[in-house]
Amino acid sequence: MEKQKTIFSKISFKGIGLHTGKKSKITLKPSKENSGIVFKRTDLIEPVFIKAVYDNVISTDRGTTIGNDNVKIHTIEHILSAVYALGIDNLLIEIDNVEPPILDGSSVIFYNDIIKSGIVEQNSEKKYFKISEPIHYFDENSDISLSIIPSDQFSITFKSDFPFKGVGKQEYTMNSLSDYYDEISLARTFCSLDEINYLKDRNLIKGGSLDNAVIYLSEQNHEKDLETINKYLDENVYFDSKSITVNNVELRYSDEVVRHKILDLIGDLSLIGKPIIGHIIASKSGHRTNVKFGKFIQEMNSDFKFNKDEVKNVIPHREPFLLIDEIIGGIRGKSVIAKKNVVSSDYFFQGHFPERPIMPGVLILESMAQASCFLSFDNIDNKNEKMMLLSVVNSSKFIKKVLPGDELILRVVLKKIRLGTASMESIAYVNNNIVAKASFMATIVDKNE
Repeated sequence: MEKQKTIFSKISFKGIGLHTGKKSKITLKPSKENSGIVFKRTDLIEPVFIKAVYDNVISTDRGTTIGNDNVKIHTIEHILSAVYALGIDNLLIEIDNVEPPILDGSSVIFYNDIIKSGIVEQNSEKKYFKISEPIHYFDENSDISLSIIPSDQFSITFKSDFPFKGVGKQEYTMNSLSDYYDEISLARTFCSLDEINYLKDRNLIKGGSLDNAVIYLSEQNHEKDLETINKYLDENVYFDSKSITVNNVELRYSDEVVRHKILDLIGDLSLIGKPIIGHIIASKSGHRTNVKFGKFIQEMNSDFKFNKDEVKNVIPHREPFLLIDEIIGGIRGKSVIAKKNVVSSDYFFQGHFPERPIMPGVLILESMAQASCFLSFDNIDNKNEKMMLLSVVNSSKFIKKVLPGDELILRVVLKKIRLGTASMESIAYVNNNIVAKASFMATIVDKNE
């Protein structure tokens, strides 16, 4: 079995943060087995440690930010991408400000210098997320999609679509991490000339320059549009109508945009905390959906599973009103994924409707509520003496019909629990299509009351 890895000796990087514009120094240090990737803010009176995991992600606005106790570290995806590609499992990253240096906008400097510092094997075995069944994620508010299918190694196919001059639709496949250095690491962060004002208004790209980013033009841009960035960039800029970039910056790859999207995706998925074995197919994804997809992979590959008999040991519902067949994934106390096999013999089809059977929306909602019990009960004592009662439905929307033969997948997320009442959000899927959504509350009561 392959062993865990860390670096041989410490190594430092200095520079300016892309979004905050703050100067910073990060120092990478070897770390003990099974410790994972941990950031340490050294500029505070009391150092703060923040592990690079999804639980600590607090923002995905044009970059991935982690934090806790009001302490943040912005734009961590580039350094994490290089670390993941090099197979490093355990690392301490000390940082003396709020954002790692952007360097040249890619990950190649991180990658090269880490190799120079040396990588060493440790005694403990490496732990993997091995994908055994396809997992699909579809963003409910856009046409973004991500999937992962079984494979013998980690690989990514990415499809992007940007309305930039000479860019448009691009697709690229990185077949293995051994291709990362040559095919991905040099790809730089980017934006369009038309986005500059928007990004500046959001207090982003304060450290951006033509030394660390590619600014693409659109077919509609003219020389006067450069006035937009003249006030932001401390350098001479010029317009070439034959070029696709400001200052005719030469691309490192003809399809540098889609390759940088792969670089970002790798950094965001590293927050799973284990190397992945599977082939990822992504379309138009960004940091927000990268992180959501990574969390979904965690849920589907967790050991948080219950068969039907085990379900009955947790909730009091029984046939014909037991509306979930099994728990197929989730993160204990945070999220749950349940499955209901909708069959023609289900009792409610006798009257809803005999000649055109459709699962009632209220029973889809009830299925969500039954699944939610596996979240709420995990947060209370004496669970065997308690039961959950649906108390408030804040909103519900039924989007598509659920019919006999459908496999209904219910994902419920616990938003908060206070004074015995849990707030939850749920989405129901059939064939990876959203069929219903709901926000509701359930109250924990004594069984004998």
